[in-house]
Amino acid sequence: MSERARRRDPHLAVKREVLVRYLDAWTPVALRSQRGATYVESGAAEFVVDAFRVFGESADRMDDGHHLDMVLVGPAVELGERPEGLTVRTLTDPADLKVTGPVLAHLDAVAEADAWRLVDQLGKGKGREVLLSLPAVEQADEYRDHLHSKGLTCTVAVELVDDDGHAELLLFATGDSKHLAIFKNELWAADEFAGIRYRDPHDTEHALVDISLTPQLLPLRRVLLAELTRRGPTTVADLQQHTLMETIYRPADAVNALTSAAAKGAITKEPEKGRLTPKTIVSAA
Repeated sequence: MSERARRRDPHLAVKREVLVRYLDAWTPVALRSQRGATYVESGAAEFVVDAFRVFGESADRMDDGHHLDMVLVGPAVELGERPEGLTVRTLTDPADLKVTGPVLAHLDAVAEADAWRLVDQLGKGKGREVLLSLPAVEQADEYRDHLHSKGLTCTVAVELVDDDGHAELLLFATGDSKHLAIFKNELWAADEFAGIRYRDPHDTEHALVDISLTPQLLPLRRVLLAELTRRGPTTVADLQQHTLMETIYRPADAVNALTSAAAKGAITKEPEKGRLTPKTIVSAA
């Protein structure tokens, strides 16, 4: 399929890019496991081909017992020559999924009930991660609660909204806050001209934000000011952690949003002079 044809579906274009970017970061780490790693793919053939290409680029890491199992949920996809250490198999029944070691499951274009059955099959082992695409934006909190119950306590939910206002929900869940931070970095590094803007399901103003390495921070500033009002004086580090765990933004974005709020007199800081640091204590003005 040509690049021009793919651009007709901006949701697909952004989801593909975010997946590839995260796979580039996830694969070398997952392959360190002596138990092997597993990648589960339930989406369109484009996702399968993209993932297979990324894994091929890591072929030199698949030796001395380090291997990767690529599990396709649904029909088989024609692929090229497989590097040694990479196995590809198909799965028709999610109940048959058995995994060990680090796992990343990308669940797209699969029935919602099957998606959650696959999540349940992953269990609560260390290194389990899920990237889901779901249509029901209004159920984002319910989805997050279910993922938390499976031990995937570090989550981000972001709405992908096209120029016509059509939204899809993208959910990433992991048990590792460092991996959540990595995913968010890749999320904001996606193509800003793809025809998609982001929206935080928790934003009361439902603001649409352009994809950018330096995104518009007004929605985050609202969240942080509300959190300061709720908590009282707190450190910048605590608000960075809140940003990571509860918003679509990155910890570094919290510093920029708080710096802007301080310049506008919306917050006070201690010490009063100097730049914000993680130890700086801030309060709502």
